[in-house]
Amino acid sequence: MTEWPLLTGDLEGIGGRLSPLPADFLVDEVPAYAASGEGTHHYVRIEKQGLTTADVRLALATAAGVDPRDVGFAGRKDKHARTTQWFSLPAPAVDPGINGLRLLEVTRHANKLKLGHLRGNRFQITLVDVSEEAERRLPPLLARLADGFPNAYGEQRFGAAGRSYDQALRFVAAPRRRVSDPGFLASVIQAAGFNTWLAARLRDGLFGKGIAGDVLKKRDTGGLFVSPDAETDGPRVERAEVDPTGPMFGRRMFAAEGPSLLREEVAKASMPLTVAEWAVVDQWAAGTRRVARVVAEELSISRTETGLVLSFFLPSGCFATVFLAELMHPPGRLRLPIEG
Repeated sequence: MTEWPLLTGDLEGIGGRLSPLPADFLVDEVPAYAASGEGTHHYVRIEKQGLTTADVRLALATAAGVDPRDVGFAGRKDKHARTTQWFSLPAPAVDPGINGLRLLEVTRHANKLKLGHLRGNRFQITLVDVSEEAERRLPPLLARLADGFPNAYGEQRFGAAGRSYDQALRFVAAPRRRVSDPGFLASVIQAAGFNTWLAARLRDGLFGKGIAGDVLKKRDTGGLFVSPDAETDGPRVERAEVDPTGPMFGRRMFAAEGPSLLREEVAKASMPLTVAEWAVVDQWAAGTRRVARVVAEELSISRTETGLVLSFFLPSGCFATVFLAELMHPPGRLRLPIEG
């Protein structure tokens, strides 16, 4: 595990720490679409704390008498937060009656929920031990992040002390060994590869800049295109009209070209995988692009008796802890799998 190169690392952070109470780390899932109220799939919105998404999936499946694989969800939520999210079942939802889980509402829809079927998440997070003097350091930090913060995968993706990453490396080295979720383990390898690529852009002063061959994403439409040269699209990157995207390695990934492709190849080569092990990743992961920077939208900050409360929205797949690290500069900083 390597210390993450913060974009705001040359500024003074506000310090503080996350409150240990789940009620002080609230995550509310925002669906990609509203359920129609009709159809063969039963949707249930739940609130959980002290439970993983997998725990809830199994509990709902057992209570309803269905196969856990038939229970759908749009995204994984942190065990140590108080979170809401939707699940879908092929049968009516039944309250499992376990601590830390509440059923909030039920409806129906025509299709099963699948990973990625969400717009994003709203967060309300309380930081404690942030002095009023430290709070005055926020303006330059927020100004640095105004066009977006590095969209790294956070520690949660890799498990405590990187255990999920270690498990993923063992899986691709011995793919005949039975595991419960090979697709997830392949995605952990992808996440480490992306972080390796993004960390290099940060260290080389290329975050928020374009280089020839970058696969860029339009902020207004979401469309992807390859930049022919830095002179053409570099200013658009700096104006935050378009964003560089990084590699989520897989068999059908939209690859960069020219100098940008070379950087992706260097990132991939620095990963501790053989050609045969990458073939295992390809078997379970089609490959895609991930935007390099993301804006914390609808940001509001207030002080209460409890501490400093930050409320904001992040698109699907983005990590609040990565954004908070850019503000707090926690002791030991953010430690993530970064190869090379």
